[in-house]
Amino acid sequence: MAAIVSSNFRVVNSSNFKEDVSNSAVYVGIGKGDVWSNSTSDTTDAATAPNPGDHLDEIGKARSNLIGVKKVTSANVSHVVPRHTWDGQTSYLAWDSDDSDIFDKKFYAITNEFKVYKCIKAGGGVSTQQPTQTLTQPQAESDGYTWKYMYTTSVADAEKFLTNSFMPVKYISMGTEAQVAANSASGATVLLLKEMNDDIALGMTVTGTNMGSSAKVSAVSGSQITVSVANGGIVAANTVLTFAYAADSDAESNLTEADYAQYLNQKASRDDSLAAGIERVEVTAGGSSYNNGTHEFAAGSSGTRFITITGDGTGATATGTVVGGALTSINIVNKGTNYTKATIVVTGQGGSLGTGRAVIAPNYRGVGKSGHGTDPRAELGGFFMGLNVKLDGADGSGDITVGNDFRQIMLLKNPLVGAGATAGQIASSDTLKALDYLDFSSTFSSGSNVSSFTVDEVITGQTSGAVAFVTEIDTSNGFVYYHQNEKTGYVSFVNGEEVVGGTSTTNGTLESSNAVKDAELNRETGEVLFLENRLPINRSATQIEDIKIILEF
Repeated sequence: MAAIVSSNFRVVNSSNFKEDVSNSAVYVGIGKGDVWSNSTSDTTDAATAPNPGDHLDEIGKARSNLIGVKKVTSANVSHVVPRHTWDGQTSYLAWDSDDSDIFDKKFYAITNEFKVYKCIKAGGGVSTQQPTQTLTQPQAESDGYTWKYMYTTSVADAEKFLTNSFMPVKYISMGTEAQVAANSASGATVLLLKEMNDDIALGMTVTGTNMGSSAKVSAVSGSQITVSVANGGIVAANTVLTFAYAADSDAESNLTEADYAQYLNQKASRDDSLAAGIERVEVTAGGSSYNNGTHEFAAGSSGTRFITITGDGTGATATGTVVGGALTSINIVNKGTNYTKATIVVTGQGGSLGTGRAVIAPNYRGVGKSGHGTDPRAELGGFFMGLNVKLDGADGSGDITVGNDFRQIMLLKNPLVGAGATAGQIASSDTLKALDYLDFSSTFSSGSNVSSFTVDEVITGQTSGAVAFVTEIDTSNGFVYYHQNEKTGYVSFVNGEEVVGGTSTTNGTLESSNAVKDAELNRETGEVLFLENRLPINRSATQIEDIKIILEF
């Protein structure tokens, strides 16, 4: 059986992941303070980091290497697409609704003004005229290219998600109408709708019978909508409510200025009188024996068009140009509107067998009138998700180790707390330390001499035989944080035993009770969604690591 997984399905999956980040506990973790090698005696990394394997043993090893984690919020994730930068030296392809590989090609570009354009018609070669307009309709440039303005990348999004290879892309909910399922009690602020609607978003205003003029969406849970203000009336069943963003973006809509501008552009693109019109027709066969010239009507047939466009839209017309008896181009005269399918018929002018194919505008959201620019995320192939998390020094609470390096990055969903009053619950803190530790506080005066151990050295328990790498040292409390992996084995330290350093040859005796402490994070819990091996990245208290991850769906 022949089948495909559609690009739209991939966009939906990436959107679901973004929702998952908002509704779950997703963390970026760093790990592996010891070198890439096969022995505890090695102190030099291999020339390249090994490729991680997608199997349980590899995931288990990565869990044991975890150092600390930081929570990912919705502000840390964005749809991204491959970056194509307009440079005046590149030829671009035009958008084509019949090209299954279109998202692998250069059919859009980001300019030096951080504006993003989709190529509607390609010129005869290199694009030499950078587009700058922000108009609703696609605009032709002097080099033969026609571009549709899509959006402008905000400074905040560029800082987080723009890389040499990828650029951010987003869809701003454009509002909708929805029907109330049941009467709402007087003064109620929660409305039950007949069905879920993805175009209802936080911050939208709500208007309709018995709704106060200042009502605004403050929460969305499936088909249940919470509004911030109700006027005391009863919203009757079957009442149609209108959801939209307010005119003043900063005060009312909960959108940034850049997002509000994109919202207005998307709406204008959707509602334009020529939305989803036929922008371009490709000649698929030239035929033969046609009368030369550019023709609007079939010769000898008054009112019968040479090129006829039929489909579910209206108003599109075209002429045909014939050279040497063959149809060479079909030229749009009127774009029409609201096409999701179209057929080209070539009639008369003495010839035969000429055929054409209409290039259809996107209609991803099923809103009746779609068109170029209504959903940049889907139109540009936004089935990649970019994550950006900054590790700033010890990151506030000291959970992210400094004075050491890391070699692994992990995404972890819904891990459990490992120690403390909330042990066993799903983690919710912004950061968590993932290292077990040893308490030497009474054997070293005020813990100060614990600093005679050194980071990365191998320590050994003289009673248990446990072996571990020193990952971090807390001289104030007399704690030594450590990790174990396949090189050290996983034997546990025991209370009261003597622990001997390797390179430092330091000896210390553990507290007689409760000396072996669990990490704040239970490393064996949560779903590992992503794992990357890298060469070492050193961390210091004054350093910021800007971790960027690209996921493809």
